Amino acid sequence: MPYVLKHRATGEISASELRNVYDLVYYGAEWWDTEEEAAEAASARPDWEPFSVTEQRLKVLNVKLNNDASRKLFIDDDGTLRVETGSAR
Repeated sequence: MPYVLKHRATGEISASELRNVYDLVYYGAEWWDTEEEAAEAASARPDWEPFSVTEQRLKVLNVKLNNDASRKLFIDDDGTLRVETGSAR
């Protein structure tokens, strides 16, 4: 099961430029194969924690981000996804 990083206070999902299996760059949710790998990445970022998602949910996160660095994705406590659009980071 994949793991993403979720901000404890806001519910924001960490996103960045990534490379797919075809070596193409896209903007999507950062993810790790194991909780240990995600925890190691989170250790350098205060207030972020590993959050497990299904592979299907990870695909939905990336669809919501729409390869657009100006979008921020949030998961509310009830599991609802919301996107905020602002200026590119």
